[in-house]
Amino acid sequence: MATFKPVVLTGNIHLKQDGTTNIKIRLYHNRESQYFSTNHYINPEMLDKASGIISPLVDNCELLTYDINETIQKLRGAYLKLGNARTQYMTCADLKKEIEKSLAPENEFIDFVAFSQKIIKEAKRSKTAEWYDRSLSALCWYTKRSKLDIKSITSGMLNSMIRDLSVKGESGEPLEPGTISNYMRGIRALYNKAKLAYNNEDYDIIRIPGDPFKKVSIPVYRRKRKSITPDVIIKIRDYQSDKCRTNMARDVFMMMFYMMGININDLFHLSCERKGRLEYERSKTTTEKHYEQIPLSIKIEPELRVLLNKYSEGYFLSYFHTNYCNLNNFMRAVNKGLKDICENLDLEVNITTNWARHSWASLARNKAGVPKADIDFCLGHVNNDYKMADIYIDIDYSICDHANRAVLNLLLK
Repeated sequence: MATFKPVVLTGNIHLKQDGTTNIKIRLYHNRESQYFSTNHYINPEMLDKASGIISPLVDNCELLTYDINETIQKLRGAYLKLGNARTQYMTCADLKKEIEKSLAPENEFIDFVAFSQKIIKEAKRSKTAEWYDRSLSALCWYTKRSKLDIKSITSGMLNSMIRDLSVKGESGEPLEPGTISNYMRGIRALYNKAKLAYNNEDYDIIRIPGDPFKKVSIPVYRRKRKSITPDVIIKIRDYQSDKCRTNMARDVFMMMFYMMGININDLFHLSCERKGRLEYERSKTTTEKHYEQIPLSIKIEPELRVLLNKYSEGYFLSYFHTNYCNLNNFMRAVNKGLKDICENLDLEVNITTNWARHSWASLARNKAGVPKADIDFCLGHVNNDYKMADIYIDIDYSICDHANRAVLNLLLK
């Protein structure tokens, strides 16, 4: 049985300059001690260490004693509600943690919005934070609430949200299945993080029961084809504009294509070349899930060399970094320039930066006859099926060189 008792700690680190110290409630459980802080301070000599009784000489002694006893009763009540079957095997530290969770103001009303905002703020990757933020914003817009009890997130509500968003979203237009799928998966990820934070399955403490997503039919996201023919790529390559941004967007798109569909994030952060090659690790795979990413090495072909030199006056790709302070501004400018090109060429599609990657892969397979496994290698995909083989097989970048040259030859006239 755990015990609770008011105590004071008298070490130098616990004493304030006026000689007082915080009254703490000591939790003693399984031969270990933990301490809960209170809002009260006292001269250490005014508390009987043996009995825990506050001296009558203290101002408002009776009121202070009442407050301390009330705090102890709250702690003991939370402890008893957990039940001996759960608490008897807990460490003292675990018991303290569960008591604090039980007494937290949000224990009865767990604000999903506030919790999610904390997760967004602490997210290590900006793209993940943006995904969570967009998903949460969609949920808040739909429910018309800035505070949302997590218990109100039911399968019925989520299925209704999916149906309604397919008719009209925040912009007044129906949302694509892929967009709705993205929002639902983001909300589900945040919901699961809340369960992980508030539930303790080890001791059968379930503050968020059930899983509403088991009965939710999340729309299947089907990736749209984003490839264009060699003729269209040639039109983009040869297009001339009187706008500097548009011409830069054209060149960036072609650079990405010449680099086997490099991601614009990786292009923006390239720092140098070595012996006629560009070497980097894909930023998209630098996660715990993809910790065994293969470094990529791209041979600088003549077409690419011209563009690298054009934008590297002073230092490597200096133009991009002197004109754009961050990746988002750079990507926004490139996509606006590509939109201008599409309108002037009367293209039926709105091409963005990631079309270079899709187009390179499609042409490599369908026009240049490059095997799918080699295309995966060129694109830097992490393939868990060949994890063991990758340990023993040396990396041969000539495979990438031959594949890339075969694709680039499709643009020669």
